[in-house]
Amino acid sequence: MALAFWLGMAATAGAQALRVELLLADGDAAGPPASAPVLAHASAVDGIARLPLPPRDGHYWLRISGDQARSRAQRPWLVLDGIGGNAPVRFHPPGAEPVEVDAAGAGGDPLLRHGWALPLPQGWPTDAAAYLRVPGTTTGPVLLRLASGPELVLEQRRGARRVTAASIVLMLGAGVAFVLWLLLRDLLYLCHAGYATGVALYALARSGDAAEIPGLGWIAAGGATALWTLVALAVVSHLVFSLRFLELDRLAPRAALAVRALSWLQLAMLAVLWLGRDHVQQAYHLAAHVLLLVHATAMLALAVLARRRGASHAGIYLLAWAPLMLVVAAAALHQLGLLPLPWARHWLAPVAVVESLLLAGALVHRALARHRLALGDNHSLARDPLTGALDGDALRRMLDGWQLRASFGRNRYGLLLFELDRHADFAAMQGAAGGNALLQQALARTRAVLRGDDCIARFEGARFAVVSECRAPDCEHLLERIRSALAAPFRVDGRDVAVEASIGLAMSRRGENADVLFARAAGAMRQDRERRTLTALFTTAEARATADA
Repeated sequence: MALAFWLGMAATAGAQALRVELLLADGDAAGPPASAPVLAHASAVDGIARLPLPPRDGHYWLRISGDQARSRAQRPWLVLDGIGGNAPVRFHPPGAEPVEVDAAGAGGDPLLRHGWALPLPQGWPTDAAAYLRVPGTTTGPVLLRLASGPELVLEQRRGARRVTAASIVLMLGAGVAFVLWLLLRDLLYLCHAGYATGVALYALARSGDAAEIPGLGWIAAGGATALWTLVALAVVSHLVFSLRFLELDRLAPRAALAVRALSWLQLAMLAVLWLGRDHVQQAYHLAAHVLLLVHATAMLALAVLARRRGASHAGIYLLAWAPLMLVVAAAALHQLGLLPLPWARHWLAPVAVVESLLLAGALVHRALARHRLALGDNHSLARDPLTGALDGDALRRMLDGWQLRASFGRNRYGLLLFELDRHADFAAMQGAAGGNALLQQALARTRAVLRGDDCIARFEGARFAVVSECRAPDCEHLLERIRSALAAPFRVDGRDVAVEASIGLAMSRRGENADVLFARAAGAMRQDRERRTLTALFTTAEARATADA
């Protein structure tokens, strides 16, 4: 929290009681109106005057007045914020020539900025009025305040340090999550990497410093559309991450469907934005902030629900996400004009940094725990005294542990059940020693085709189970390797013994316990045995008919 407080410190603006008025005048006129009715007005709160503007195709004229004078020696500036990067703006300062601020005047590409500092060469005389022409396509309310040159320099430096530090931490967290995804191939880690990357790029773009960073020119080309794209992709990544992290598929299936619906709604709105561009930006701005409010409220409620239903990691989720969701909700309320909460934007990046650090630590910890479940438990669980493989009941407990303790970090895995056919008849004829030797050789051949982190267990008789964390095609390939390894004759007491094995495969499903998984694998094994029996009967009958002919 100390880090968040340090990162979130922002300079306070000069306390001038500004008043901004929206004039009923031709916004496309060359100069400000001599007199015009006032459509709306706003006074400064904590030094900031905030005035929402209804969307229109042309421009607006604003009249700004103040109750305190600022001399020319104080080098005052009028700070314009909240116009969403739209340019140009035309400014008529008191007692000075008008200036039109575009990319050159702003000191960088305006599409990467959310506001400008407009010069006041003659200061701000008492009871003076300034006029400002802004685009009617402005997204969000117009924010105006007065500040001195030294104050702006300090604000810029503090803001640059704050955003740079936050972006570096977020990108490091994204890098850690991406490395975990490369190692484990679980979508959970990739979603967290996408979320952190989106927030980091958005913070850089909103700071106005992105133009100085190579490779971010595409944000300038996309303007507000690119910014909203980053926000939408970060939100979708967060929703998918939450779906897995909170185990909603298992604990609250209906809530999981609602989360998926929110994700698709975000993507659909993003598609509309890219198709409509400037024509839908104002509507998208409002709809997106309303959806952010719904998102923040819904995910906090679902985290509480998941915690009550036994999700083992809902507590860390609430600890990491609750402050960020509250800040996001505050920023949305501020942008919608429902509550004056200008501090929310400054706290967004630092709170996201704290959240990223907490979740990055949790993900690394759970990845290590998952690795211990896959490898360490092979050495700690009970073992079959004859073959040295895991005990069958121990394997069931391990799979239940994967489901309950590490399901959000556990990728899909396959369970292969195989059984040596007529092993009991062979043991009855050759004795227990011969039967045991056959089992030991079968286990050795199977281990030779497994990966290092695959595990094998023995159940009753000649039935074995193999658990391999891989995709279905890879598990099917492993099944064929095991079948081929067991097809060659075994050497028992100086004799060659041919053995056939029935093998069944079942892929894990989220929310499914070990008993159901084993039942599906056993069913697949029975089908394999029946299929081979029918094939053998058909082949024998065909051979007999050929001989008779």
